[in-house]
Amino acid sequence: MKKIMLIEPGAKNTVFPPIGLLHLASFLREEYEIIIKDYSGIELNPSKIEKDIKKIDPFIVGVRVLTGPPIPRAILISKIAKENEKIVIWGGPHPTILPKQTLENEYVDAVVIGEGEYSLRDLIRHYENKNKNLRGIGIKENGKIKIFPPHDKIVDLETGKIPAWDLLENLNRYFPFKKNNLLPISTTRGCAFKCGFCHNSNKNVNCYLGNYRVSSPQKAIDELKFVQGLVKNEITFLDVAEDLHLVSYNYAQKFCDAIKKSGIPDLKWQTSVRYSMMDERIIKLISENNCKSVMLGIESGSERIQKINGKIVKLSHAMRIAKSLRKKGVFVRNTYIFGHPTETIKELNESINFIKKVPSDENLIQLYRPMPGTPYFDMCVHENKIKKIPKKTEDWQGFGVLGKDINVSNIPSKTLFSNFYKINAIEQLKYLFNEQKFYFKNKMYAQSFDKTINNRFTFKLKEYLDS
Repeated sequence: MKKIMLIEPGAKNTVFPPIGLLHLASFLREEYEIIIKDYSGIELNPSKIEKDIKKIDPFIVGVRVLTGPPIPRAILISKIAKENEKIVIWGGPHPTILPKQTLENEYVDAVVIGEGEYSLRDLIRHYENKNKNLRGIGIKENGKIKIFPPHDKIVDLETGKIPAWDLLENLNRYFPFKKNNLLPISTTRGCAFKCGFCHNSNKNVNCYLGNYRVSSPQKAIDELKFVQGLVKNEITFLDVAEDLHLVSYNYAQKFCDAIKKSGIPDLKWQTSVRYSMMDERIIKLISENNCKSVMLGIESGSERIQKINGKIVKLSHAMRIAKSLRKKGVFVRNTYIFGHPTETIKELNESINFIKKVPSDENLIQLYRPMPGTPYFDMCVHENKIKKIPKKTEDWQGFGVLGKDINVSNIPSKTLFSNFYKINAIEQLKYLFNEQKFYFKNKMYAQSFDKTINNRFTFKLKEYLDS
């Protein structure tokens, strides 16, 4: 079997399992020997990367790349791989949105656009001289770039295998506590909605990722049991990390039934959902079946911005739903964005009004950071808020969700930033207090101690010191 090395560059200060690579590996492992390297949470050491590549000696090196700070890490890894005469393939959100520009980088031979399983397999076969029919990829050969149409196959989440958690090195580092560790899982592909700031609104993502799909809730239970058999510490909390999970009452009922019948004592879970999809029936259902936390996106209190963004949230409805969730003991996390393109001071104040009126245990407030290939990005360009659109891949490191704080709104920068930092500081202090109550209520004492040391304030301090 030929060796395929899949790499997650990650970010220096964040440890998170490479779930996308785990799904790819489970699909490819019957045909190839898959080795996964996750460099998240560490300072990249070029000699260590080269040592890893030489030791494994893979046929192909695949790198997952997110727009923003992971880009220079991905380029460093790719440079070392090319210096060791390896074929380098990029996949993930960034090359999906900007495939041609990504291929213009001297260290990238090919890109996988959108869903990777079938496309990457066919591309590997191409490099083995076993396949001529390429789809869902971009490739560079003899100095020429060619982008192929989407693949004619999409992954059936019902028949797909459990993600290859067993291929991760030092798996226990993702589950550091003796009890009540969280298992992040992905049960869907795509999103039924196209919010203006989100990569799901991108044309390539829509064409190459496939339609919105959701797997059987039982697969989440099977995955948890599989991972629990690999690690020493206890996992009793499912983190359903989705763009859109509880898509209907019927699906929520099926998910809750799977939780109830799992055979795992006191299995807890948390998820994300849109306010427009929430009603009293769903709230009653999930709260009675051990859902402990829900994240809901508000993003803006302005009706105009909501329409542009494609996420309508009525104040009265949000207040009623949030209040009901909290009354049932569910931890409510509301998300907001300050500094939307074309946003005014009046509209910012409308968002602040939502923060004051909609009940929550956490208000997660972010500054808008431009994501290429989205309607919001096009608005920023049209309004001349982005003076210089990057012409090279390496110049995108300051963009995306993890990018630099900039102002692309119509709000004076002093007003925007002062409101953002002042309100965020107040809200995060409230959240730390509420989170500690949440941990104690759920007997997560080790997590409580850890968050006292490692919280969003200390994380931001680390980011600042590294910048």
